[in-house]
Amino acid sequence: MKKISLALALAFMLFAATVGRSDAFLDKTRFAAHLGIAYFAFHHWVMRPYEQGSFVKGAPHRIASIVKGGAALLFAVHEVRVSQKIARNSKDPLLQKLNGGLGNLATSFAAIGQKLKGGQFSPSDVSDLNGSAAAVASSAAADGAPIRDVPAAIPGL
Repeated sequence: MKKISLALALAFMLFAATVGRSDAFLDKTRFAAHLGIAYFAFHHWVMRPYEQGSFVKGAPHRIASIVKGGAALLFAVHEVRVSQKIARNSKDPLLQKLNGGLGNLATSFAAIGQKLKGGQFSPSDVSDLNGSAAAVASSAAADGAPIRDVPAAIPGL
């Protein structure tokens, strides 16, 4: 009985050694989740307040909105970088193609996030960010994976 269990354990270890890395599990899903979180932070805390005029001089709670937008962009930078790492380590050709555009997006988020967090605001900065996000979306659509804004209910909120 010991020989059989030892043989099975050895066979299992050999099989486990040949299986791919666990960090490659569900690459597209993990990539989309992190990029979606980054987009949500950008859209909810920067783009929407910008469109509503929350960043305009004289707007109520302007400084708080700008600081929240800066913090959200810095969080979005982290999420985009996680997406980049997933895409870079993936063997999926679509993720490899999308990885190139994410570097520019992360750089834009970081630069403008620092400005907003410091209380500085330029309307052209937000427009540039929207353009960078649109460039990633159009690149994904050209590669056959369009990014759609899908509203999803969050339980408990």
